[in-house]
Amino acid sequence: MNRGLYSGVEAMTAAEKRLDVIAGNLANLSVNGYKRRGTATESFETTLRGRVERHLATRTTVDWSQGTIEATGNDYDLALAGKGFLGVETPSGEAYTRGGSMRIDADGVLMTREGFPLAWEGGRGRIDPQGEVVRIDAEGHVWQGEAAVGQLKLVNFEDLDRLRRDSEGYLHAPGRLKETAHELEVRQGHLERSNASAVDEMIALVATQRSYESAARLMSSIEQGYRRLTAR
Repeated sequence: MNRGLYSGVEAMTAAEKRLDVIAGNLANLSVNGYKRRGTATESFETTLRGRVERHLATRTTVDWSQGTIEATGNDYDLALAGKGFLGVETPSGEAYTRGGSMRIDADGVLMTREGFPLAWEGGRGRIDPQGEVVRIDAEGHVWQGEAAVGQLKLVNFEDLDRLRRDSEGYLHAPGRLKETAHELEVRQGHLERSNASAVDEMIALVATQRSYESAARLMSSIEQGYRRLTAR
């Protein structure tokens, strides 16, 4: 009976983690470049005093698939098609994003909506806010009129699962994470939408709630069994 209790607790814990992930996906449906989170629950065995016991472990996964790219007509909107990220300068070091809604400040610094400057290859490029039209090509080269401004930093990594996401949605790479050649095409005047689907998340939400309720009923049944045993 104790084993049944442990199984019920593990099943409820796994369902709670899935619910948290689904809630995060629903909250980020409108966030440009957001990548849907998922969960993977695995069974493993341990041996204690010659007794084999089965357990469940749940980990978070990321769906890195391409989101839908939509035209916006805004010269500072940058969608990324393919595998990789835009580099961003943050107070905690270089970070990475696929959210391409950008702006320039009064000093001509191209930055994210949160106010973090984009990273450049070489020195930081500056754009004249009152100058000519800005053009950004597929490889991230920036021109203003006929003058070259510089090239945006585009990166990719060998093991994307090791990237960590901060509270503002930016990705950070551990020091030893190896960079690889990106497979990106920058599309000026476009944005990549979230690859999460409201319909899919709602279906997953209902299924997970049912799993949680099923585990809760199991726990209740076991508890009632204990009460009957101890009442004698």
